[in-house]
Amino acid sequence: PQPQPPAPTRPPWPKPNCGNPRLTNKLREVFLGMHNTFRGSVARGQTEISFGWGIAPPATLMYRMKYNCNAESYAQQYVSSCNTRGLPAHTHPGYKVNTHILRNVQVTPIAAAQNAMVTWWGQLARFGMRSNMMFHRSETSRGNRNVLSWSKMAWWNNRNIGCSVQKCGTFYYIACMYSPGGNNIGQTVYEVGAVCSKCPAGQCDGQALCRW
Repeated sequence: PQPQPPAPTRPPWPKPNCGNPRLTNKLREVFLGMHNTFRGSVARGQTEISFGWGIAPPATLMYRMKYNCNAESYAQQYVSSCNTRGLPAHTHPGYKVNTHILRNVQVTPIAAAQNAMVTWWGQLARFGMRSNMMFHRSETSRGNRNVLSWSKMAWWNNRNIGCSVQKCGTFYYIACMYSPGGNNIGQTVYEVGAVCSKCPAGQCDGQALCRW
């Protein structure tokens, strides 16, 4: 029998690299990598605890995120303000933002970034999301028990991300920008169903994320 031709190898996912000297490429890789690792864990439907609802179910389509320098520039502008009340939405058109304040400046910027992402993602396990993943208006009125940061990280078609970290005196200020943004009332964070079943053939990667 003829040997089978090797399966086509996918080109490597682009490594993040932007001109902003305030961030290292290593820090960009940490932001992107942790987001995709978390997205993959929920997409596979095996690991993510949703408080009071059991295990979060798998996703038919969860896009793999790419790092975006435009998003990073908005995130840098956001945290450079050191304004913990945040900046108005019109200052970052086309993006929605997650922010985090870490009142410990003894750690590295990478550790601060990791703390932010673990805190955002941890909302799912701490406060829970209904198992059909429908984002109702009530999600916006849960006070301190909301999952609004987790849902931006997990929103199925949030393909572009850019983040920044700023030391502001006694605290670190961390922001990530997401596009198209997610958190749309009356839509699902992701469609529940067979893993990767809505991802075009050959595009589902080992993390159950869909390349594009």
